[in-house]
Amino acid sequence: MKRYGYSIFFFATVLSHTFAQSVARVESLQIYSEALNQEREFLVYTPVGYDERVHEYFNVVYVFDSQNREFFDFVSSIIPFLTDADPDRAYLVVGITSPYNEALDYSRNNDLLPVLQTETSLARYAPYFGNAPNFLRYVSMELMPHIEANYRTRGGNMAVGHSLSASFILYSLLQSPNLFQSYVAVSPNFSYDEQWLANELITYDYSKIQQETYLYLSHADEGIDYWKEWKPAREKVYDFFREAESRDRLSVTIASYPDKNHLSTFPTSAESALSEYFENYYEAQEGVLSEEGYEVSIRVKVPDKNDTIYLTGNQENLGNWNPAALKMEKITDFEREITLTLKSLAQFKFTRGSWESQAEVKGSFGTVKVKPERQRALLFEIESYYDRY
Repeated sequence: MKRYGYSIFFFATVLSHTFAQSVARVESLQIYSEALNQEREFLVYTPVGYDERVHEYFNVVYVFDSQNREFFDFVSSIIPFLTDADPDRAYLVVGITSPYNEALDYSRNNDLLPVLQTETSLARYAPYFGNAPNFLRYVSMELMPHIEANYRTRGGNMAVGHSLSASFILYSLLQSPNLFQSYVAVSPNFSYDEQWLANELITYDYSKIQQETYLYLSHADEGIDYWKEWKPAREKVYDFFREAESRDRLSVTIASYPDKNHLSTFPTSAESALSEYFENYYEAQEGVLSEEGYEVSIRVKVPDKNDTIYLTGNQENLGNWNPAALKMEKITDFEREITLTLKSLAQFKFTRGSWESQAEVKGSFGTVKVKPERQRALLFEIESYYDRY
Protein backbone atom coordinates (compact mmCIF):
# COMPACT_ATOMS: atom_id res chain seq x y z
CA MET A 1 0.00 0.00 0.00
CA LYS A 2 1.20 3.50 -0.80
CA ARG A 3 1.39 5.76 2.24
CA TYR A 4 2.52 9.11 0.85
CA GLY A 5 2.61 11.88 3.41
CA TYR A 6 0.47 9.97 5.87
CA SER A 7 1.92 11.49 9.06
CA ILE A 8 1.26 15.08 7.98
CA PHE A 9 -2.12 14.05 6.61
CA PHE A 10 -3.07 12.19 9.77
CA PHE A 11 -2.40 15.08 12.11
CA ALA A 12 -3.93 17.62 9.75
CA THR A 13 -7.05 15.48 9.61
CA VAL A 14 -7.20 15.19 13.38
CA LEU A 15 -7.00 18.96 13.72
CA SER A 16 -9.62 19.63 11.06
CA HIS A 17 -12.49 17.65 12.60
CA THR A 18 -14.54 17.42 15.73
CA PHE A 19 -14.82 13.70 16.25
CA ALA A 20 -17.65 11.65 17.69
CA GLN A 21 -14.90 9.51 19.21
CA SER A 22 -12.05 11.88 20.02
CA VAL A 23 -10.02 9.35 22.02
CA ALA A 24 -9.26 5.67 21.70
CA ARG A 25 -11.88 3.63 23.53
CA VAL A 26 -11.89 0.39 25.52
CA GLU A 27 -15.21 -1.33 26.16
CA SER A 28 -15.93 -4.28 28.43
CA LEU A 29 -18.65 -6.42 26.87
CA GLN A 30 -20.30 -9.80 27.43
CA ILE A 31 -21.88 -12.52 25.34
CA TYR A 32 -23.38 -15.83 26.36
CA SER A 33 -21.37 -18.76 25.05
CA GLU A 34 -23.31 -21.87 24.09
CA ALA A 35 -20.00 -23.70 23.62
CA LEU A 36 -18.91 -22.97 27.19
CA ASN A 37 -22.36 -22.68 28.78
CA GLN A 38 -21.17 -19.47 30.42
CA GLU A 39 -21.46 -15.72 30.16
CA ARG A 40 -18.05 -14.52 28.98
CA GLU A 41 -16.56 -11.05 29.21
CA PHE A 42 -14.27 -9.61 26.54
CA LEU A 43 -12.60 -6.27 25.86
CA VAL A 44 -12.58 -4.24 22.64
CA TYR A 45 -10.15 -1.42 21.88
CA THR A 46 -11.12 0.90 19.01
CA PRO A 47 -8.59 3.48 17.75
CA VAL A 48 -8.98 7.25 17.63
CA GLY A 49 -11.82 8.33 15.37
CA TYR A 50 -13.17 4.82 14.78
CA ASP A 51 -16.79 6.04 14.93
CA GLU A 52 -16.19 8.59 12.20
CA ARG A 53 -13.90 6.51 9.98
CA VAL A 54 -16.89 4.91 8.28
CA HIS A 55 -15.00 4.31 5.03
CA GLU A 56 -12.32 2.14 6.67
CA TYR A 57 -11.99 -1.47 7.79
CA PHE A 58 -9.59 -2.70 10.44
CA ASN A 59 -7.55 -5.81 11.12
CA VAL A 60 -7.97 -7.37 14.56
CA VAL A 61 -5.50 -8.53 17.20
CA TYR A 62 -6.96 -11.07 19.63
CA VAL A 63 -5.07 -11.00 22.93
CA PHE A 64 -5.61 -14.05 25.11
CA ASP A 65 -5.32 -14.06 28.91
CA SER A 66 -6.76 -10.54 28.98
CA GLN A 67 -8.27 -11.12 32.41
CA ASN A 68 -4.74 -9.89 33.16
CA ARG A 69 -5.42 -6.48 31.67
CA GLU A 70 -1.72 -5.63 31.26
CA PHE A 71 -1.42 -8.02 28.27
CA PHE A 72 -4.31 -6.33 26.47
CA ASP A 73 -3.23 -2.80 27.37
CA PHE A 74 0.36 -3.35 26.26
CA VAL A 75 -0.60 -4.65 22.81
CA SER A 76 -3.25 -1.99 22.16
CA SER A 77 -0.87 0.76 23.30
CA ILE A 78 2.28 -0.22 21.45
CA ILE A 79 0.90 -0.60 17.91
CA PRO A 80 0.67 3.18 17.20
CA PHE A 81 4.27 3.61 18.35
CA LEU A 82 5.49 0.83 16.06
CA THR A 83 3.57 2.21 13.05
CA ASP A 84 4.21 5.94 13.57
CA ALA A 85 0.46 6.26 14.17
CA ASP A 86 -0.17 5.37 10.51
CA PRO A 87 -3.98 5.49 10.18
CA ASP A 88 -3.84 2.69 7.61
CA ARG A 89 -2.26 0.42 10.24
CA ALA A 90 -4.67 1.15 13.06
CA TYR A 91 -6.03 -2.02 14.65
CA LEU A 92 -8.96 -3.22 16.66
CA VAL A 93 -7.73 -5.15 19.69
CA VAL A 94 -9.96 -7.74 21.33
CA GLY A 95 -9.10 -9.04 24.77
CA ILE A 96 -10.20 -12.64 25.34
CA THR A 97 -10.51 -13.33 29.06
CA SER A 98 -10.27 -16.61 30.96
CA PRO A 99 -11.04 -15.63 34.57
CA TYR A 100 -11.54 -17.98 37.46
CA ASN A 101 -15.26 -18.63 38.04
CA GLU A 102 -15.68 -19.52 41.69
CA ALA A 103 -19.32 -20.61 41.32
CA LEU A 104 -18.37 -23.12 38.62
CA ASP A 105 -14.90 -23.85 40.00
CA TYR A 106 -13.72 -23.18 36.47
CA SER A 107 -10.29 -21.73 35.75
CA ARG A 108 -8.17 -20.39 32.93
CA ASN A 109 -6.54 -23.81 32.52
CA ASN A 110 -9.92 -25.34 31.67
CA ASP A 111 -10.03 -23.03 28.66
CA LEU A 112 -6.46 -23.49 27.55
CA LEU A 113 -5.68 -27.20 28.04
CA PRO A 114 -7.08 -30.13 26.05
CA VAL A 115 -7.90 -33.45 27.72
CA LEU A 116 -4.77 -34.68 29.48
CA GLN A 117 -3.64 -38.31 29.52
CA THR A 118 -0.46 -38.70 31.55
CA GLU A 119 -0.29 -39.12 35.31
CA THR A 120 2.27 -36.34 35.63
CA SER A 121 0.05 -33.81 33.89
CA LEU A 122 -3.07 -34.97 35.70
CA ALA A 123 -1.29 -34.54 39.02
CA ARG A 124 -0.15 -31.05 38.06
CA TYR A 125 -3.26 -29.61 36.38
CA ALA A 126 -6.29 -31.62 37.60
CA PRO A 127 -9.13 -30.82 37.74
CA TYR A 128 -8.58 -27.69 35.63
CA PHE A 129 -8.11 -28.95 32.08
CA GLY A 130 -9.88 -30.45 29.10
CA ASN A 131 -12.14 -27.72 27.71
CA ALA A 132 -9.83 -26.36 25.00
CA PRO A 133 -12.01 -27.74 22.15
CA ASN A 134 -15.06 -25.89 23.49
CA PHE A 135 -13.04 -22.76 24.17
CA LEU A 136 -11.84 -22.83 20.56
CA ARG A 137 -15.46 -23.15 19.41
CA TYR A 138 -16.35 -20.14 21.55
CA VAL A 139 -13.52 -18.09 20.01
CA SER A 140 -14.01 -19.17 16.40
CA MET A 141 -17.79 -19.62 16.16
CA GLU A 142 -19.16 -17.15 18.68
CA LEU A 143 -16.76 -14.36 19.64
CA MET A 144 -15.05 -13.75 16.29
CA PRO A 145 -18.36 -13.74 14.34
CA HIS A 146 -19.72 -11.31 16.93
CA ILE A 147 -16.76 -8.98 16.36
CA GLU A 148 -17.09 -9.26 12.58
CA ALA A 149 -20.84 -8.53 12.74
CA ASN A 150 -20.52 -5.50 15.00
CA TYR A 151 -17.26 -3.88 13.89
CA ARG A 152 -15.71 -2.98 10.54
CA THR A 153 -13.17 -5.78 10.24
CA ARG A 154 -10.90 -6.46 7.27
CA GLY A 155 -10.27 -10.18 7.75
CA GLY A 156 -6.65 -10.08 8.92
CA ASN A 157 -6.55 -11.64 12.39
CA MET A 158 -3.60 -11.99 14.77
CA ALA A 159 -3.51 -14.10 17.96
CA VAL A 160 -1.29 -13.12 20.89
CA GLY A 161 -0.78 -15.43 23.85
CA HIS A 162 1.56 -15.94 26.78
CA SER A 163 2.43 -19.20 28.57
CA LEU A 164 -0.53 -21.61 28.37
CA SER A 165 -2.49 -19.17 26.21
CA ALA A 166 0.50 -19.23 23.83
CA SER A 167 0.18 -23.02 23.88
CA PHE A 168 -3.52 -22.62 23.12
CA ILE A 169 -3.04 -20.44 20.06
CA LEU A 170 -0.65 -23.08 18.70
CA TYR A 171 -3.33 -25.68 19.45
CA SER A 172 -5.75 -23.49 17.45
CA LEU A 173 -3.28 -23.50 14.55
CA LEU A 174 -3.45 -27.30 14.51
CA GLN A 175 -7.23 -27.45 14.81
CA SER A 176 -8.25 -24.44 12.65
CA PRO A 177 -5.17 -23.56 10.59
CA ASN A 178 -6.69 -20.55 8.80
CA LEU A 179 -8.46 -18.92 11.71
CA PHE A 180 -5.58 -16.47 12.26
CA GLN A 181 -3.00 -15.13 9.81
CA SER A 182 -0.41 -14.33 12.48
CA TYR A 183 0.52 -15.87 15.83
CA VAL A 184 2.61 -14.37 18.62
CA ALA A 185 3.34 -17.18 21.08
CA VAL A 186 5.36 -15.88 24.04
CA SER A 187 6.90 -18.61 26.23
CA PRO A 188 4.49 -21.40 25.29
CA ASN A 189 4.45 -24.59 27.35
CA PHE A 190 5.36 -27.47 24.99
CA SER A 191 6.09 -29.96 27.74
CA TYR A 192 2.70 -30.85 29.20
CA ASP A 193 1.36 -34.36 28.67
CA GLU A 194 4.76 -35.77 27.68
CA GLN A 195 5.31 -33.09 25.04
CA TRP A 196 1.95 -33.68 23.36
CA LEU A 197 1.81 -30.21 21.75
CA ALA A 198 5.42 -30.43 20.58
CA ASN A 199 4.79 -33.81 18.96
CA GLU A 200 1.57 -32.60 17.31
CA LEU A 201 3.35 -29.60 15.80
CA ILE A 202 6.13 -31.79 14.43
CA THR A 203 3.79 -34.29 12.77
CA TYR A 204 1.26 -31.76 11.49
CA ASP A 205 0.43 -31.48 7.79
CA TYR A 206 1.29 -27.84 7.08
CA SER A 207 -0.20 -28.00 3.59
CA LYS A 208 -3.51 -27.33 5.37
CA ILE A 209 -2.41 -23.71 5.80
CA GLN A 210 -3.94 -21.92 2.81
CA GLN A 211 -2.53 -18.42 3.32
CA GLU A 212 0.76 -16.77 4.11
CA THR A 213 1.06 -17.07 7.90
CA TYR A 214 3.47 -15.55 10.41
CA LEU A 215 4.47 -17.34 13.63
CA TYR A 216 6.64 -15.80 16.33
CA LEU A 217 7.94 -18.07 19.10
CA SER A 218 9.97 -16.88 22.07
CA HIS A 219 11.12 -18.04 25.47
CA ALA A 220 12.81 -16.52 28.52
CA ASP A 221 14.79 -18.28 31.25
CA GLU A 222 12.36 -21.18 31.59
CA GLY A 223 14.21 -24.48 31.72
CA ILE A 224 17.38 -23.03 33.25
CA ASP A 225 16.68 -22.75 36.97
CA TYR A 226 13.03 -23.84 36.96
CA TRP A 227 10.64 -25.87 34.80
CA LYS A 228 13.53 -27.95 33.51
CA GLU A 229 11.20 -30.00 31.31
CA TRP A 230 10.41 -26.96 29.15
CA LYS A 231 13.77 -26.71 27.42
CA PRO A 232 13.97 -30.13 25.71
CA ALA A 233 10.35 -29.81 24.56
CA ARG A 234 10.82 -26.40 22.98
CA GLU A 235 14.16 -27.35 21.42
CA LYS A 236 12.40 -30.22 19.68
CA VAL A 237 9.93 -27.75 18.18
CA TYR A 238 12.60 -25.19 17.34
CA ASP A 239 14.76 -27.76 15.55
CA PHE A 240 11.77 -28.76 13.47
CA PHE A 241 10.88 -25.20 12.45
CA ARG A 242 14.47 -24.39 11.58
CA GLU A 243 14.17 -26.86 8.69
CA ALA A 244 12.90 -24.89 5.71
CA GLU A 245 10.95 -27.78 4.23
CA SER A 246 8.70 -27.97 7.28
CA ARG A 247 7.34 -24.46 6.86
CA ASP A 248 5.38 -24.42 3.62
CA ARG A 249 3.30 -21.17 3.89
CA LEU A 250 4.37 -20.66 7.48
CA SER A 251 7.11 -18.11 8.23
CA VAL A 252 8.61 -18.75 11.66
CA THR A 253 10.74 -16.52 13.86
CA ILE A 254 12.35 -17.91 17.03
CA ALA A 255 13.64 -15.53 19.71
CA SER A 256 15.45 -16.10 23.00
CA TYR A 257 15.52 -13.78 26.01
CA PRO A 258 17.42 -15.67 28.74
CA ASP A 259 17.84 -12.45 30.74
CA LYS A 260 14.06 -12.24 31.18
CA ASN A 261 11.82 -14.37 33.37
CA HIS A 262 8.57 -16.02 32.39
CA LEU A 263 6.44 -12.91 32.97
CA SER A 264 8.85 -10.07 32.19
CA THR A 265 9.55 -11.44 28.72
CA PHE A 266 6.09 -10.51 27.44
CA PRO A 267 6.67 -6.80 26.67
CA THR A 268 10.03 -7.48 25.02
CA SER A 269 8.72 -10.42 23.01
CA ALA A 270 5.49 -8.72 21.94
CA GLU A 271 7.30 -5.59 20.80
CA SER A 272 9.85 -7.65 18.87
CA ALA A 273 7.14 -9.79 17.25
CA LEU A 274 4.99 -6.85 16.19
CA SER A 275 7.99 -4.88 14.92
CA GLU A 276 9.05 -7.77 12.72
CA TYR A 277 5.50 -8.33 11.55
CA PHE A 278 5.05 -4.74 10.40
CA GLU A 279 8.49 -4.65 8.80
CA ASN A 280 8.46 -8.00 6.98
CA TYR A 281 4.97 -9.52 6.77
CA TYR A 282 2.28 -6.87 6.94
CA GLU A 283 2.47 -5.82 3.28
CA ALA A 284 2.41 -9.41 1.99
CA GLN A 285 -0.65 -10.29 4.02
CA GLU A 286 -2.39 -7.05 3.07
CA GLY A 287 -1.79 -7.79 -0.61
CA VAL A 288 -4.01 -10.87 -0.65
CA LEU A 289 -7.21 -10.23 -2.61
CA SER A 290 -10.37 -12.25 -3.16
CA GLU A 291 -10.44 -14.45 -6.23
CA GLU A 292 -13.80 -13.10 -7.31
CA GLY A 293 -14.40 -9.58 -8.59
CA TYR A 294 -17.51 -7.45 -8.01
CA GLU A 295 -18.82 -4.59 -10.12
CA VAL A 296 -19.16 -1.39 -8.11
CA SER A 297 -20.11 2.19 -8.90
CA ILE A 298 -17.95 4.80 -7.17
CA ARG A 299 -19.23 8.37 -6.98
CA VAL A 300 -17.48 11.26 -5.22
CA LYS A 301 -18.54 14.80 -4.39
CA VAL A 302 -15.87 17.44 -5.02
CA PRO A 303 -15.38 20.87 -3.39
CA ASP A 304 -14.66 22.70 -6.66
CA LYS A 305 -16.56 22.27 -9.91
CA ASN A 306 -13.29 22.53 -11.86
CA ASP A 307 -11.66 19.56 -10.08
CA THR A 308 -10.48 16.72 -12.31
CA ILE A 309 -10.44 13.58 -10.17
CA TYR A 310 -8.44 10.39 -10.53
CA LEU A 311 -8.76 7.13 -8.62
CA THR A 312 -5.97 4.71 -7.76
CA GLY A 313 -5.55 1.73 -5.47
CA ASN A 314 -4.32 -1.72 -4.60
CA GLN A 315 -5.12 -3.77 -7.71
CA GLU A 316 -4.78 -3.67 -11.47
CA ASN A 317 -8.31 -2.36 -12.05
CA LEU A 318 -7.44 0.51 -9.70
CA GLY A 319 -4.18 1.36 -11.45
CA ASN A 320 -1.81 -0.20 -8.92
CA TRP A 321 -1.24 3.08 -7.02
CA ASN A 322 -0.53 5.25 -10.06
CA PRO A 323 -1.97 8.62 -8.89
CA ALA A 324 -3.12 9.51 -12.40
CA ALA A 325 -4.33 6.04 -13.31
CA LEU A 326 -8.09 6.34 -13.69
CA LYS A 327 -9.87 9.55 -14.60
CA MET A 328 -13.38 9.73 -13.19
CA GLU A 329 -16.26 10.91 -15.35
CA LYS A 330 -17.88 14.29 -14.64
CA ILE A 331 -21.55 13.65 -13.85
CA THR A 332 -22.50 17.08 -12.51
CA ASP A 333 -20.49 20.16 -11.56
CA PHE A 334 -19.76 18.68 -8.15
CA GLU A 335 -19.89 14.89 -8.77
CA ARG A 336 -17.53 12.44 -10.45
CA GLU A 337 -18.18 8.73 -11.08
CA ILE A 338 -16.56 5.54 -12.31
CA THR A 339 -17.72 1.90 -12.51
CA LEU A 340 -15.16 -0.86 -11.94
CA THR A 341 -14.87 -4.55 -11.15
CA LEU A 342 -12.95 -4.83 -7.88
CA LYS A 343 -11.64 -7.59 -5.68
CA SER A 344 -11.82 -7.52 -1.91
CA LEU A 345 -10.47 -5.84 0.14
CA ALA A 346 -10.38 -2.85 -2.22
CA GLN A 347 -8.22 0.05 -1.03
CA PHE A 348 -7.93 3.32 -2.89
CA LYS A 349 -7.34 7.07 -2.84
CA PHE A 350 -8.61 10.04 -4.84
CA THR A 351 -6.18 12.57 -6.37
CA ARG A 352 -6.13 15.38 -8.89
CA GLY A 353 -3.40 13.52 -10.76
CA SER A 354 -0.46 13.49 -8.32
CA TRP A 355 0.31 12.39 -4.78
CA GLU A 356 0.78 16.03 -3.81
CA SER A 357 -2.88 16.59 -4.68
CA GLN A 358 -4.17 13.58 -2.78
CA ALA A 359 -7.67 14.08 -1.40
CA GLU A 360 -8.87 14.16 2.18
CA VAL A 361 -12.07 12.12 2.21
CA LYS A 362 -14.80 12.62 4.77
CA GLY A 363 -15.11 9.48 6.88
CA SER A 364 -11.51 8.34 6.40
CA PHE A 365 -8.20 9.23 8.02
CA GLY A 366 -6.11 7.48 5.37
CA THR A 367 -6.87 5.01 2.60
CA VAL A 368 -10.50 4.32 1.73
CA LYS A 369 -11.25 0.62 2.19
CA VAL A 370 -14.33 -1.17 0.90
CA LYS A 371 -15.69 -4.67 0.63
CA PRO A 372 -17.22 -4.69 -2.86
CA GLU A 373 -19.09 -7.90 -2.13
CA ARG A 374 -21.13 -5.89 0.39
CA GLN A 375 -21.19 -2.41 -1.16
CA ARG A 376 -22.04 -2.06 -4.85
CA ALA A 377 -22.88 1.67 -4.93
CA LEU A 378 -20.36 3.85 -3.08
CA LEU A 379 -20.59 7.57 -2.35
CA PHE A 380 -17.73 9.67 -0.97
CA GLU A 381 -17.07 13.34 -0.31
CA ILE A 382 -13.75 15.10 -0.77
CA GLU A 383 -13.21 17.82 1.84
CA SER A 384 -9.81 19.12 0.73
CA TYR A 385 -6.45 18.17 -0.85
CA TYR A 386 -2.91 17.97 0.50
CA ASP A 387 -1.75 20.87 -1.67
CA ARG A 388 -4.65 23.10 -0.62
CA TYR A 389 -4.09 23.04 3.13
